[in-house]
Amino acid sequence: MIVGTSIISEKGQITIPKEIRDKLGIVQGDRLVFDLKGNEIIIKKTGTNKVSKILKEQKSWKISSVEFQRKLRDEWE
Repeated sequence: MIVGTSIISEKGQITIPKEIRDKLGIVQGDRLVFDLKGNEIIIKKTGTNKVSKILKEQKSWKISSVEFQRKLRDEWE
């Protein structure tokens, strides 16, 4: 199944077709692994621990950050 094509640049770079990036959730800064099997190149998305992704998935705190800092200060005193 061919989803898209890409042309190799002068520097050996390729662009992953938008349909594939969208389907796999590949965004700028993600790491990919290249595996060679015979005459095929297998590209896999690796896990990511980007701060922006972690913060986006973070549940909201029960108290504000200011209240949390006050509690910490009180404990230190």
